Amino acid sequence: MKLKLKILALIILLLGSGLEIRSQDIPPPNPDLVINILSGQSIVFVFDTMDKYINGIMGGGQSTFIRIGSIYNWKLDFRADQNMFYGTSDPTNTIQLDNVGVVVVATGTNLDDGTNIINYAKTLPLALSSIDVTLMTKGSQTNKGYAIRNSFTLNWEMGTRRGNMNPQRMLDQNLGADTYTLNVILTLSPVF
Repeated sequence: MKLKLKILALIILLLGSGLEIRSQDIPPPNPDLVINILSGQSIVFVFDTMDKYINGIMGGGQSTFIRIGSIYNWKLDFRADQNMFYGTSDPTNTIQLDNVGVVVVATGTNLDDGTNIINYAKTLPLALSSIDVTLMTKGSQTNKGYAIRNSFTLNWEMGTRRGNMNPQRMLDQNLGADTYTLNVILTLSPVF
């Protein structure tokens, strides 16, 4: 998943972010453990109003739809492929990763209340990091199953300061006018 941030110097500073999602299974390729990204492979946040710089962007159609098929119990981690956002025009322009977060909504029949799945990003976002962060794992029962059982919407947000995201407003971070891009890696692995 590629996250692209665009900051343009206009009357007000515009900040856009594009996230491109890539997935991998462990060990690849593994036909018994599959993640399918159905839509939302590229996410873009555009900061074009003062309100967005102050309150961030939550929702607004910035979602990724995935399905997990597994004959094993599984866990899903996510991470960025670099330690911060770097400007495309000027690599000295940077943005901290924890300005981006994700909330996971289960849309399948496996329950994410701790029974089938423990969803760590169910009510508050988990911040993006350069190290693996577990989004979901096996609950007290099994989370095995295919498509209809393990379907999820990943709702991305930026600058909202919710959950463990960066507590500083985007407005106060002195961001350089630029386009910022990175990949977010989803890693699906078995839990034994």
